[in-house]
Amino acid sequence: MQDFLPGSRVVKTFNHMGYHDLEDGARPAGAPDRKAIAVAGETDDAMAVAAVVDALGFDPVLAGPLAAGVRFGPDTELFGANVAADELRAMLARCPDTPRGQLIAQARSTAGETNGIDSGWVKASWRGGGR
Repeated sequence: MQDFLPGSRVVKTFNHMGYHDLEDGARPAGAPDRKAIAVAGETDDAMAVAAVVDALGFDPVLAGPLAAGVRFGPDTELFGANVAADELRAMLARCPDTPRGQLIAQARSTAGETNGIDSGWVKASWRGGGR
């Protein structure tokens, strides 16, 4: 995306939860049944978008750089999930050990990329990030 829009700042969010859950699921901060939305992007940009996610009634969970957005795309455990922040973090952390996560890691390894999918990265850099 950024290659097609030079100078753009891209953040991935609001794609893993169904529109009906987004429509009906907003809750005030601190509500016990508040659901979470993953946010992937460069730190400053992701933090700005996280504020929007929070204002719209969901707990933002920082997933890492934009490349980590693959953890909540189609064919992942998180895609379609409607869960609280702790469970969302657990799903993000489990992704590298899933068949889909291993396939992504293999493809990135072949391409010479590793950022955003190895399990140590999420555990070390973003555990407890967001809310």
